[in-house]
Amino acid sequence: MNVYLRIIMRTRDQKKYNAVVKSSIELTNKLGFSGISISKIAKQAKVSPATIYIYFKNKEDLLTVIYHNIRKKAEKSVLTNIDANMSIEERFNAIWINSFSFYLSHPEYIQYREQFEQTKMMKEVKTDEFELNNYVIEIFTKGIKDKIIQDLPIPVLISFAFIPIITLLRFHFSDIQIMAEKEIIDACKIAWKSIAI
Repeated sequence: MNVYLRIIMRTRDQKKYNAVVKSSIELTNKLGFSGISISKIAKQAKVSPATIYIYFKNKEDLLTVIYHNIRKKAEKSVLTNIDANMSIEERFNAIWINSFSFYLSHPEYIQYREQFEQTKMMKEVKTDEFELNNYVIEIFTKGIKDKIIQDLPIPVLISFAFIPIITLLRFHFSDIQIMAEKEIIDACKIAWKSIAI
């Protein structure tokens, strides 16, 4: 039996797993992806490096799993209370505001996600695995068909509609522009106007 098989057969500990994930996010946000290693993560999480290999194949697997988990947590929060009976604009507004609110409450997640999406690891991620991504494409496609949304490529629409969330969050966390409820709603209206007919 090889070393990897022996390791994965060991008992898994949820507290240790959570500590590894938390430490990985913290170190990534502090040092960047190139500045972290399994040994550094293990030291901060107060576990042995071998413990990390119980849960993940290697550093890239660990970082990619964390990215997937962040996206899944976000979409679960964002898609709450959204249904097909709402208009395209109402659904857009709910997605936009819920997305902003989720990452406003979890600044460590948006920082990690922004960094991850600039790495070569992102090439291995299939965006159609994410329910939120598919839902946005669905409502944009319907909006174009119904002549509510401009007939532009979906990636272009997404760039105008949702990428500003990252910039505005960065402004908020840097105290350049505090995004309170009114500012969030106003920004959402501007985002909608940028893609609507």
